[in-house]
Amino acid sequence: MRDSSQSDTVQKAFSAIDRGDTLHGLITLECSPERRAIPAVNSYLAYCIAKERGQVRAAVQLCQVALSAEPRNPAHYLNLGRIYLLAGQKPKALATFQQGLSRDPAVDVGVPAGSPYMGQGRQRAMIMDELRRLGIRKRAPFPSLDRTHPLNRIAGKLLTTIHMR
Repeated sequence: MRDSSQSDTVQKAFSAIDRGDTLHGLITLECSPERRAIPAVNSYLAYCIAKERGQVRAAVQLCQVALSAEPRNPAHYLNLGRIYLLAGQKPKALATFQQGLSRDPAVDVGVPAGSPYMGQGRQRAMIMDELRRLGIRKRAPFPSLDRTHPLNRIAGKLLTTIHMR
C-alpha cells in the first residue's frame, strides 16, 4: 500500500512541476530519500533545484546522473534543457532538446505506473513546446557560413518569399 501512495505522490509532484509549481515539486520530491533511487525523480528534482534555489551546477550534475542511468528517457533531456535555459545557456539547451527528440519516445522508464508520463511521446511534446517557445529556426541556406552572413540572410529571405523554404 505504501508503494502506491508513494507512486501517487511522485505522479502529483511531476504534474505540479509541469504546471509550473516547482516549489511544490521540490518540497514533495525532497521529502523522502528513498524516492531518490528513481532517475526520473532526480531529473525533476534537479530542475526544481535550479528553478527555486538557483543552484544550476548541482542541478546539471544531478540531471546528468539521471541521464547516464537512463539515456533513452526524453524527460531527462527536457529537464536538462530547462536547466540550461535557466542558466542562460540557450545553445546548450537547444542541443539538449534536439537530443531528447532523437531518443525513443516509448522508453519512459522510472516513471510510476499509471502516470500520465507513461504515454508515448509526452516528453517529446513538451520538448517541442519548449522549442516552439524559443523559436525554431530553419537551416541556413549556406551552412558553412555564419547565420548572420549577408549571403545567408538574403538567400533565406528570398527562399522564404518564393515559398521554397
